[in-house]
Order: sequence, then structure tokens, then C-alpha cells
Amino acid sequence: MISKYQKIVEDAFKKEDRVCSYEVDGNKVYVKKREKQKKLRHIFQEILQKITREPMLIPSVLSASENEILFESNKIKGLEEQGVSVPHVLEITENYFIMSNTGESLKNYVNDQIEKQKIKDKHKQGVFKEGYVQRALDTLIKLHSTGNAQGGCQIRNFTIKNEVISLIDFEESIPKQHMKTFQKRDFLLLVLSLQRSGFNPDLKKLSNYYIANTEYKTLYSELREFLLKFKWLYFLEWKIFKKIRMKDVRDFLLIIKMAEEKGE
Repeated sequence: MISKYQKIVEDAFKKEDRVCSYEVDGNKVYVKKREKQKKLRHIFQEILQKITREPMLIPSVLSASENEILFESNKIKGLEEQGVSVPHVLEITENYFIMSNTGESLKNYVNDQIEKQKIKDKHKQGVFKEGYVQRALDTLIKLHSTGNAQGGCQIRNFTIKNEVISLIDFEESIPKQHMKTFQKRDFLLLVLSLQRSGFNPDLKKLSNYYIANTEYKTLYSELREFLLKFKWLYFLEWKIFKKIRMKDVRDFLLIIKMAEEKGE
């Protein structure tokens, strides 16, 4: 039997984009294809972890013999069965899978709503953003409650449709023995991405929200201990490094300072 998605799949494989969107029967769907090569960031992360032996930097990529399409699509299906808000998988093959639309980027939605509702006051903007960040955390907490982690969680991995916040992208292969470490990494990467995206997150406040809704009561103290190991990077704030200092580095330094100033 010919799949009703055959035409869009054929078109998707003519494009360079790994993920392509289409409309089928009035509904938006996405075709996700196999990746051609290992990402550079994964190679760098692997080298850095070997040097530092830091568990938070453990690489989470599949082995060369594993099929990332089958891995991710089946993981998404399993998470949906456990009640996590994720895309619904519509079709799977070894070379692609098709999934439902879970809406637009949460980051873009929040910023658009602030503009549409004409929220000019900076404090009110912060309160508005914080409300959606807490709801995104609720989705992450639900994922973690199933004994899973996203692996590289950032604000761009959250979508919203009809006020339902979902998580997308589950390509990371996480060793079960390091699941708690990866859940901690999820939280930290989300906070870093919020800082990078102009949400001005409060590390301790968000940590307290997570702790209040989970059994992970040592999250903040563990994060603080991890972050303070990198205080030596403060030298990058010297004027001599101003022109070459990357925004990611600046944001990381801000989060370290936040952990240092807020205390235990």
C-alpha cells in the first residue's frame, strides 16, 4: 500500500534541510531525515570530557552502527505513551520519520505575545516570561519523572500549540547509569539558553521551583558546585579578550557569577 506521505517524502529528499514541513489533509507535519555526519560539537565535547573527566560533559551520541531515525522516533513514541507532551509519530522507516506539529517556538511565541499585548514595562515582561518558563519546566519535570532526559535541553527545544508546551528533538543517547547527571545537565543547559535568549533567568529561583516539584532536592547545590569549578574562566572578562569573547562564554560567566552571588 502506497503511503499518503510518499509525495512529501520524495520532495523532502530533494532538499538539503534535514527537517522539512508540509501540509497533509489540512494538518502540518514534519519529515525528519537521517543525519549525514557527526556534529562538530559532539566531537569537541568528546575531547573535552576525556581531558576533564567531568560527568556533565559525557557525550550522548549514538554509535556509528545505530540508526538515529529509529532511535529517536521510537523514543518519542515511548515518551508519548508515558504522558510526556511530544510530537505524535505518524510514520517510521530507516531513513526518515514523520511527526505531527506541536506548534511554534516557545521563545518566539512569548516574545510575540509581549508585543501583541503591548507589555512595555520591563518588570511585567519578566513576570510574563517567567510564567511560561515555569510551564516549560513542568514539561521537563514530566520528562524527568519518567526516568528520561532530553540530553541537550534548550529553550529552542520547546514548542507551544493551543497553550500546550511540548518538547522536541530526542537524538541524544543517554547512558542509564548517568541519567541523574543528564537531568541536571538538561536544567543547566535550559538556564544557559534562557540567558542567551534574553529571558534573564534566576538560577536559584528556577532551581527551587524544580526542587519543589521533584525528588531531586540537591539539584541547586550540585549545580553550584559544578559552576564554581569554572571561576578560573573569569580571566576571559579582561579587556584584552573583549573582541574575541563569544556570547556563549559571556552567558556562562554570568551564570557562574549568579551561583556565586546567590550563595547556597
